[in-house]
Amino acid sequence: FHKAKQEFLRKKDEKRKAKEQILKAKAEKEEALKKYKEKRLRTYKTLSKKTKKGQPVMKDRMEMLLEKIQQQVSS
Repeated sequence: FHKAKQEFLRKKDEKRKAKEQILKAKAEKEEALKKYKEKRLRTYKTLSKKTKKGQPVMKDRMEMLLEKIQQQVSS
């Protein structure tokens, strides 16, 4: 009986650890998705800005290109 109880507790602990791992992975995935969406929204807003005449605002575009180049150089 003691051996069966230990086996049951071991399996229960394994299930709990597996569930915690799944929840942790899910939380990380949601966080990464949230960051990605925020970055996309920020990019869209800066690229969609227009002047009075309907031309794209080049200042923001140049800043984005500079950021991209700096990231590529640093990594």
